[in-house]
Amino acid sequence: MRRRLRRSVLLVAAVLVLVLDAVLLTVLLHVQQAAPPWAGARSSCRTDAMDHVHDPGRLEVLATCATLTGRVRSVRFVPAFDDVKVTLVPTADMRRYLPTANNGVVVADVVATDQASVTAPPAGTQVAVSGAWVHDKATRTAMMLPAYRFDVRNRAAVVIRGQSIERHGPQTPRTLDLSVRAPPRVPVGGEIPVTVSAHWSAFGHLSDASQVRLFIEMTAPDGKGVRWKAIQTNTRGLALARLVAIQVPAAYTITVYATPSRQPVTVATSVHVAHR
Repeated sequence: MRRRLRRSVLLVAAVLVLVLDAVLLTVLLHVQQAAPPWAGARSSCRTDAMDHVHDPGRLEVLATCATLTGRVRSVRFVPAFDDVKVTLVPTADMRRYLPTANNGVVVADVVATDQASVTAPPAGTQVAVSGAWVHDKATRTAMMLPAYRFDVRNRAAVVIRGQSIERHGPQTPRTLDLSVRAPPRVPVGGEIPVTVSAHWSAFGHLSDASQVRLFIEMTAPDGKGVRWKAIQTNTRGLALARLVAIQVPAAYTITVYATPSRQPVTVATSVHVAHR
């Protein structure tokens, strides 16, 4: 009797193992098919897909490395977080990766910190865009975020309308100087006023840098972002952001990026969030 019972238990266990293996294989295949495959050297894929992405909890990462091909329909700048959103119509072989909610198009999002090195392609171009393939939990759409590499296939064949360039001789070389001030200590729940000053430097002369777009990120001791803000300097080269210290007590870093203005300049300061 005991032997029969033992055999029955072993048989049930074996069946359960086979079923679990089948389920796991199905899940793995689904995950593999949920995102376009990566094209290019694996070393060029970012290890931390959500680095500098605001509010990453709103997203589900389906693949840290993906490449999608398609035609650029439009390019627009979104000032809320200084993102550049490139809307693409995917090629036929890529459409199977799109949920119904995408309505046949995909948004490739160039985040603020990449805009000094990543140039959005003009509308009409055929491109291969690479980055992280994510699912937006709110809209139920798939998107490329962050998108940090665009390979343009037909740039010469595209006519860019509505743009003109005036040439008035060589431009004066100048560099952007940033400084940032914030209180060194703030109680939990308190306000963190962040003041940024921007100046152009040319031949030893400083002038106020107005209308410079800036992106602010507040990071925890582990380097993860916890607060984000987009601001712009006024005519005096000043900008003020107000953050709220709702995090746990710790030493945080506030970094200001001028990359939304295509200036590879950053400046940082520290703030300690403490108990009252």
